Amino acid sequence: MLIACLLLPARALAADSAPKDVQNFIRNAEACEHFAGEFDSGLSEQRQRELERAVVRHCRAAQGQLRQLEAKYKDNPRLAELIRAHANESVTSFR
Repeated sequence: MLIACLLLPARALAADSAPKDVQNFIRNAEACEHFAGEFDSGLSEQRQRELERAVVRHCRAAQGQLRQLEAKYKDNPRLAELIRAHANESVTSFR
């Protein structure tokens, strides 16, 4: 647990110093995971539709960005690892 707490600030700093395209991917990937985790069949139909739109918007964007960024930064181990670290299951398994 302590190690995770110590690594979290380093990961955040790495994301802040990343190129804008990687930062945009990270924002979309985090939003994708957040909205996918919010979905619940007990929610109102309106809220379910709102969440579905948010999931589609952010997960589709992150999934497309992931492919592009993996190719673009394949020779940059630091950025490749940062991208991989944010390629959560919600992004990789989207449609």
